[in-house]
Amino acid sequence: MLPVTVQPSGGYSRPALCSLTRVRQALTTLVFLMPPSGLKNRLLNLLGHQVHPLARIGINVVRRVGRFEVAEGALIAHFNLFRDLALVQMGRGARIMMFNQIHGDSGYEPGAIDHGTLRTLRMGAHSHIISQHYLDCGGGLLLEDDCWVTGIRTTVLTHAFDPHEGGIVLEPVVLRKGAVVATCCTMLPGSVIGEGSLVAAGSTTWTRQEVAAESLAGGVPARRLSAMKISSWVYQRARYQGPEAL
Repeated sequence: MLPVTVQPSGGYSRPALCSLTRVRQALTTLVFLMPPSGLKNRLLNLLGHQVHPLARIGINVVRRVGRFEVAEGALIAHFNLFRDLALVQMGRGARIMMFNQIHGDSGYEPGAIDHGTLRTLRMGAHSHIISQHYLDCGGGLLLEDDCWVTGIRTTVLTHAFDPHEGGIVLEPVVLRKGAVVATCCTMLPGSVIGEGSLVAAGSTTWTRQEVAAESLAGGVPARRLSAMKISSWVYQRARYQGPEAL
């Protein structure tokens, strides 16, 4: 992960789009308003997305998203907002539940250098985002396999003002394999939650904080409270079991 600090220039600036791209994005918006069906998946594939026939995609508002890659058994439930993203990538059995706001417009910050993470949401296999979260993906948000953003009202910020050096910090937030973020947390740019760790409810990680693997972190700002081994039950809950279980 490379730290990025860019000098502010007064606001975001979206690149100009050709008419064909605008038409494709408008059609994607319309198709996402359809109820879940095999036809919906096929239409999204015709529009250049990559949606598995066994993925299930609900009624959602989608504006200016470049590409969805949705694997077998993945679920996007109803009434989420996706806006100004280059890529939404979901592994096998990954889930996004309801009423989440997922934005990437901070990734348009002038002068930002894209190392492949800007305006992206990447979810590994069997990772879960539950409901009513605000996810700023401008700098990139990565959930490796078996991660959970659970509960409600967690805020992920991948951009912030740098009060010391000046400019904007624009860096990805990363959850390593099996990491769990409990309800009502705040995660600041560059945060890395270690493998198998739990961030306790109501906690705030600071900019570029790295939470050690297999630990419980909590507080404002979050501190390591103890070693912790998350039960395997957590990872089996609501886990996709394959087409035979549908």
